[in-house]
Amino acid sequence: MDYHQIITQLRSFNLAETFPEIRRKAEQIGNWSLTEDVERQWTTYQQMLQFMLQGMNDTQSEQIRRSICQQLEIAVGRMERMERMAKSPTDKYTCARKSLNNIPSFESVVSGMEKVSAEMAQTRGDGLLRDSVRQYQMERLEEAHESAMVNLFNWTWTSELWQNTDVALANQLILSDCVSSADKAVFISAVTLSLLEFSDPAKLLFLLDCYLMGDVLVAQRSLTGFIAVFHLNFNDYKTCEELRNRLQIYRDDPNFVHDIYSTMMQLQMSCTTESVSSKIRNDIMPAFMQGLAMKKKGKGSLDANELMKNGENPEWMADEKVNKKIHEMTEMQLEGADVYYASFVTLKGFSFFSQMPHWFYPFSQENSLVPELKKMLSGKIGNLIKVMLSGSPFCDSDRYSFCFTLANVGQIGESVLEQQVSSQIPEGMDIEDFAKKEQVSKKDRRRHYIFDLYRFFNAYPYKMQFANPFDRIKENPITPFSNEWLKELLLEHQEEMEQYADFLMRKEFYQPALQLFDAIVTNEFDPAMADMWQKKGFCHQKLNNSRAAIHAYTVADSIKPNSKWTLSHLASLCMMMGKMEEAASYYKNLLEISPDNGKYLLHAAQALMNCDRHDEATPLLYKAAYLDESSIPLQLQLAWCLMVEGKTDEAMKYVMKVLSGESDNESANILFSIALMMEGKMQEGYHTLLPMASKHVISELRQKLEILCKHKRTDNMTATLFTDALSLQMNGYAE
Repeated sequence: MDYHQIITQLRSFNLAETFPEIRRKAEQIGNWSLTEDVERQWTTYQQMLQFMLQGMNDTQSEQIRRSICQQLEIAVGRMERMERMAKSPTDKYTCARKSLNNIPSFESVVSGMEKVSAEMAQTRGDGLLRDSVRQYQMERLEEAHESAMVNLFNWTWTSELWQNTDVALANQLILSDCVSSADKAVFISAVTLSLLEFSDPAKLLFLLDCYLMGDVLVAQRSLTGFIAVFHLNFNDYKTCEELRNRLQIYRDDPNFVHDIYSTMMQLQMSCTTESVSSKIRNDIMPAFMQGLAMKKKGKGSLDANELMKNGENPEWMADEKVNKKIHEMTEMQLEGADVYYASFVTLKGFSFFSQMPHWFYPFSQENSLVPELKKMLSGKIGNLIKVMLSGSPFCDSDRYSFCFTLANVGQIGESVLEQQVSSQIPEGMDIEDFAKKEQVSKKDRRRHYIFDLYRFFNAYPYKMQFANPFDRIKENPITPFSNEWLKELLLEHQEEMEQYADFLMRKEFYQPALQLFDAIVTNEFDPAMADMWQKKGFCHQKLNNSRAAIHAYTVADSIKPNSKWTLSHLASLCMMMGKMEEAASYYKNLLEISPDNGKYLLHAAQALMNCDRHDEATPLLYKAAYLDESSIPLQLQLAWCLMVEGKTDEAMKYVMKVLSGESDNESANILFSIALMMEGKMQEGYHTLLPMASKHVISELRQKLEILCKHKRTDNMTATLFTDALSLQMNGYAE
């Protein structure tokens, strides 16, 4: 029985099977304190059994049994950590815990953080201190603060299961007036990482409670951590009634429900980062660079000032293709995609990121660990840094990366960047006013934090020592159906669920999207649900559930007729499934809506031809060929249809027109060879096709001849001998 199974059994109050296993594991680990705790609980348990066997009815038995299970769960958590550290002595987790050997307790860590934070605030506000004295004292306190922050982070993310005293200390820190919002945010991140290592109901409840904090930074980090852990490890918490009761309190709070949906959406969006980066790298940036290259080719050197004058786009960016790609990237960013990941993931090699807590530091110009900031703020690009602080689309760790990079741009780069910032500020507005105007919303706080988490789990040098939660979320997307408690909490909020289902569909998470659409649409007669039935059908189609897709599209068409989108999907699905009569009917409806649509004309003709209704298909192909005279496939399709109708001479006009421009066109040569054969010119037809004979060509020839035989345009024996002769010659068997 592994540790996870033991804890699961303990939460079901199963002591008979778990207790002997716990004693055995404690003995193997050999820690005196741990063994003593387990044996103390064993003695209590044995006394309970003895009292029961003696017929004594103890009213406290249930409470005592529950207490034993809780204490054993704490002991099992300690065992698991001890065993992990023994097996992996060089892992970051083990090293972080060992670095705290001289720190006696969580209480000393919290008090140390509060003390140094209070001293820093007092020193900053002491008007009697000379500047030089204040600077000296602040430098000393900043070093002490960094040490206290690292200790708090390492203690928290490697901590054992929290008991009541630990929860009280955590609340003390999070409610402290001395500790800054940024420090509290880092602490929340440490709690989240701890929960991703080992399950702990007390820590998860703490995160949920911190969502109520008035501090947006703390609240959104808390909610993000809570949702991720609750989704990934729900089975570890489903016996925690206190957590379930706490969630029920929030059930009717629309703001809480909205924030949960938004957090789920952003977590799921981060799972698309790899594909987003690929699109930017392989599609958007090449188009952008091509436009830049064309500009340089046409006008020599590119003037940097041209990029920014009057805030206008340069000429080369007016190109429709470039504009489209830039707009596409902007849309992805507005939707929440991590468009800067590929650019910044390579900029995490600075020494600042060698410390694990630094990946979660909120960006601040007062961070003593980034002395480059103070220098830059007083230089030419100081305005740029201030704008970055106020409304940048970059997450916190990317802002630090950007600062380290800017520190090395040189004077020329500084001038260009200064001009760029100035061009973005409205005329007559002071930089300070602009910075104050750009306030970071809670949505951006949440988004940036999730970006930071993604970077840590995908770019931290020791990332292989951590289970990546985003990989698990990608495999098992978060939805209101992820677990029964989320379902109770979220399912009644249909508008939010519709938006989330639509998001999942757009991001190609079709199975979870379909699960939501199934819950949303049950009425096949509600006109307001037509688009939902369309989306349900689309998800089924993408999952290759063709019959279910046709049913959903049919319902959508019945309650909202004449939708081109619905009809075109129905028609293509019917064609794919061989339901040609139905496909032809749907294409007929589409042509009533769009009579000059070449695609509909061609597909309708193909469906009719498959139904042996060539006489109806011919006019459609004539019209399609007239609308698009340059289309060779259309001309050949028309020629073939005419040939099946027995109008070989007319068909050959189109075949010869194609061959005059493309003499090696296989399909045209097949039709020409068939026409010669049907005229009795066997040798000419044979030698026409022989140079390009292949399995593919002979297969197409045989299929066409079978259709012509069916329509009595030729006889089976002639067709068979003609294809046999070509096949034997191709394989080297003919004389």
